[in-house]
Amino acid sequence: MNSREQHVHIKPEFTQEGIIEIRNAEFKIHQFQGTGYSLKSIGSIVDLVKRKGTSRNTVLFYTGEAVQVILDDGIMDRPQDRAYYDFCISNEYSEWKKILNTPLSQKDFIKFLQRRPEGELPGIENLLVSIQYLKLATQMVGDYQYDDNNNLTFMFKVGDVEGSAKLPHVITVNIPLLNESDLITSLEIELELNKPKSENDKPTFVLTCPKLSRYLKEATDYEIEKMKEALPGYLILAGNMGR
Repeated sequence: MNSREQHVHIKPEFTQEGIIEIRNAEFKIHQFQGTGYSLKSIGSIVDLVKRKGTSRNTVLFYTGEAVQVILDDGIMDRPQDRAYYDFCISNEYSEWKKILNTPLSQKDFIKFLQRRPEGELPGIENLLVSIQYLKLATQMVGDYQYDDNNNLTFMFKVGDVEGSAKLPHVITVNIPLLNESDLITSLEIELELNKPKSENDKPTFVLTCPKLSRYLKEATDYEIEKMKEALPGYLILAGNMGR
């Protein structure tokens, strides 16, 4: 900030000489840039709109990937306040996403299953038992076979003793896919067992979710409908306002 200084000399008749200092300053005017909110759930969007917006002036836009908000479209003399929500996945789905389509050793798969919260994976105890049998096997015997219930049956040998065990071909995982969502999705995850290529190798597991894109669309559609129901009278448009 620049300033100019002036010195004025005053000679009063009965006093000593004095100096009055006058400063002329040039001030910069603050330019308000508008407020931008980056949010992490549909619930946060709803709470913000109810607190900061109005049904008269607030406009919401949505796509399958994001929700965007202009809190007051009547503002013309400065940038408008806006909010953004890019659909954010839940912590539960984030953990499963890391292991999908990736070969897992028996050790890593067992550790992952042991960390699952109660109720997330029905039948987890039987699944753990079957995998632990496989972990003890010193030799895999014959080919894997699927039975009438779509379970994978495999033969193994521990020392001189042969045995058999079953693994489900499909497991069901009950989790919310999106952050702070109350929609619990039952994911059908397919389990594949890769047979060892040599006696020293161990089998690996691969989990896939062929219907994942459908599940994600159902989850985002649910959140959008929940937003519409929570904000009656507001202008909510399918589309994108741009950023």
